[in-house]
Amino acid sequence: MPATPRTKTSSAKGLETRERIVDVAVRFIARNGARGTSLADIAAEAGVSQTGLLYHFGSKEALLSAVLDRHLAFTEEWLWGDGPDPGLKIVDIIARHMASWPSQHDDKVYSLLGMNTVVLGENVSPDTDLHPRLVEGYGTTIERVTATLRSAQQRGEMRTDVDPKLKAMEIIAFCYGVEAAWLVDPTIPVAAAAAQWAAQQTTQLATT
Repeated sequence: MPATPRTKTSSAKGLETRERIVDVAVRFIARNGARGTSLADIAAEAGVSQTGLLYHFGSKEALLSAVLDRHLAFTEEWLWGDGPDPGLKIVDIIARHMASWPSQHDDKVYSLLGMNTVVLGENVSPDTDLHPRLVEGYGTTIERVTATLRSAQQRGEMRTDVDPKLKAMEIIAFCYGVEAAWLVDPTIPVAAAAAQWAAQQTTQLATT
C-alpha cells in the first residue's frame, strides 16, 4: 500500500512536515504498536492537525507504509552501503552495524528496530493489512543475501557445498534474534557477540 503524499509536500516546508510526522509515528509505534497509536496522537505530537496529517498521508495505512519505508531506507543504508555485492563480507558488514548500536537506547536506532519488531508481531496473521508487504520485504532481503552469497561461491570465495538460500535465512534469523535481545536490554555485549559470530561464519564458509 503506497504512501499517498499530496502535491504540496514537494515544497521544503511540506517535506519537513512530512518527515516530522514519520519521525513521530516511528517513535509511537515502537512504544505502543500501530494498533495502539491513533492519527490524533501522532498529529498532536508532530504539531499538526489531524486534517493536516491526512493532507500529507491520505490514510493511516499510507502513513504506516511510509513508516516501513523509513525502516527500509535505514536497512539499505547499512546492509548495502558498501555496494550491491559484498559477497561473504556481508557477515562483517552486519557485525559492524551491530557494533554501532548504543549501550543505551536512542531515538533513531531503538525506534526503528523497535517499530519494525512491533509491526512484525502485529501482522503475523495473513489477514492483516501489512502482512503481504512484510512477506514481500522478507523475501526480497533473503533473495538479495542469497544472490551475494551465490556470487561469493562463483568467485571461489565461499564453499560450494553450502546452500546460499538456507545460509541467507540463517543470517537474517541471527539479525532478528540479536535485534530482539538488544531491544530488551541494550547493555548486552552486542558488538562482541556479532564479531564472534562473523568470525565463525567466515571460518566455516570461506574456501581459504
